[in-house]
Amino acid sequence: MSQIQQVKEASDIVEIIGSRLSLQRSGSYMRGLCPFHSEKSPSFFVDENLQRYKCFGCGESGDVITFLEKYDGMTFVEALEDLAKRAGIVLQKFTKSSDDIRREMILEVLSMAKQYYHFLLTDHEVGAVAREYLKNRLVTKESIKIFQIGYSLPTWDGLINYLHKKKKYDLQLLFDAGLIIKSKNGRYYDRFRSRIIFPLNDHRGRTVGFSGRILAGNEKDAKYINSPETALYHKSKMLFGFSELYQQIRTSKQVVVVEGEFDVISSVQAHMNSIVAIKGSALTIDHARLLKRTVEKVLLSLDTDEAGVNATKKAIISLKETDLELRVVVIPDGKDPDELIKSNPKKWRDAVKASIPAHEFLIRASLKQHDATKPEGKRAIIKELAPVLSEIEHAVVLEHYIKFLAKQLDVKTSSVKEDIDEFKNKQQFKKTQNSETQKPEKDTINFDPRAKLENYILFLLFHSSANKVLKRVESLKDISFNLSGANFIINQLVKFQNIFDLKIFTAKLPEDIQEILFDIYSDQNLLNGLNSINIEKEWATLIKKLKSMIVKEQIAQITKELSFLDKKDNKSPDELERQNFLLKQIVKIQK
Repeated sequence: MSQIQQVKEASDIVEIIGSRLSLQRSGSYMRGLCPFHSEKSPSFFVDENLQRYKCFGCGESGDVITFLEKYDGMTFVEALEDLAKRAGIVLQKFTKSSDDIRREMILEVLSMAKQYYHFLLTDHEVGAVAREYLKNRLVTKESIKIFQIGYSLPTWDGLINYLHKKKKYDLQLLFDAGLIIKSKNGRYYDRFRSRIIFPLNDHRGRTVGFSGRILAGNEKDAKYINSPETALYHKSKMLFGFSELYQQIRTSKQVVVVEGEFDVISSVQAHMNSIVAIKGSALTIDHARLLKRTVEKVLLSLDTDEAGVNATKKAIISLKETDLELRVVVIPDGKDPDELIKSNPKKWRDAVKASIPAHEFLIRASLKQHDATKPEGKRAIIKELAPVLSEIEHAVVLEHYIKFLAKQLDVKTSSVKEDIDEFKNKQQFKKTQNSETQKPEKDTINFDPRAKLENYILFLLFHSSANKVLKRVESLKDISFNLSGANFIINQLVKFQNIFDLKIFTAKLPEDIQEILFDIYSDQNLLNGLNSINIEKEWATLIKKLKSMIVKEQIAQITKELSFLDKKDNKSPDELERQNFLLKQIVKIQK
């Protein structure tokens, strides 16, 4: 155990924070007014089991050292020395824990992989095909250097030969880093093969994962594959380009959010440098918190179809607690930024300048979708927009959009306001019912139902009696979770050998995973109904529901691709092969 961990375990976070703030017991927590933002109702919680704090108002969270750094203005060393003195611990030269050493080794091997891929692209003859591909996509040498773009060999063991056989890194280390895959027969092979490689860096500039894009001609494979969730890589926190373009983003005070690496690269080449890409289709709360440190405005440039509308709704929720201004960049002709920039860079810059508020975008999208001249169209528009507009807390802003929508519908503002108020009342009634029946409340706006279910399952897992936690986790170990950090937490639970103790288990987790676990364990909506939940009855039902949901998602994704292939009149041999493969996959999944 490192001395840092020793000091943390010897310190009582309730005592330290309680000596500075007034805390009152609330169930298994201590609660008080948050010292990091102004509030009248206490939303600052301290957990003595997890030894962490969090404000559910402003989002500030951390451990006892973090609190002293933020509240008392101490440096890390000063906070550590203060706590060590209190605990009677004499600090020696810091000894890194096995987890610290392991994380450093993973970072090291990821950095080596990045250099290897980059070398293959820029300096080796095997990278000629990838260099030609990037040249055709108008990617400059400067961009390749800035983003350290690379290339992976088409062979199954190119990276293994370099990092394991030549550099002597352990195969398990490569696996933990997400660089290689283990087959059912126990053999390892490279995760990324014959792909353009984009290093994915955290906000400190450390490479924590990769994204690989197929070269032209390999369309039977997935277009993009990304690193799996690891101790270091979490999709919900990843912003491609953030560390590389940090200074420009900071100076601009605003950032454009896109979906692809090529969108970022093309934008930089068009001299629009305040831009990042998300991994996936949703801007998360983690993204929002990271951006809040640097910018005042977030400009979404996602698809303008139904998926883009839903992503915008989710982004409104994610940014709600940060006070960031959310706007939408509407691209002409439905192109993605990369396409538009290649054809007309000025149009891209003009589109960014002409961004519109997110709520206005959603109103215009709904008006475009439905006929506002007919009663059924008006009703559909109100039904779609009431959940969105009801979430606006600022009265002046809400009135602005009510007037705007009323004008578009050619109705009185009082009618629109009445419909929104009616929706609010219905939602409040549902919340009251949920509270009375001690059930988790339902979302009012398009939260991801799978993530919500996964969160609920893990919440129940860690609120199970100690002798049942390790038994119940057995039913989760073969499930691939979408929830950030969940797979890592479950893997660590599976390895846990002793009688389960939440405090001991949490102390051994990396800092970022501790925070994720705290958020799951301390879910306020679920805690309200915990006493009346029969976990024994709920458990089997929830696991079955999650597995069913995963199967449906897999089939839906395959069906979408099959639908695209079905529409093509003249299919290539590769496309026919892909079509047959997908049909077999559906049969296999259904079984």
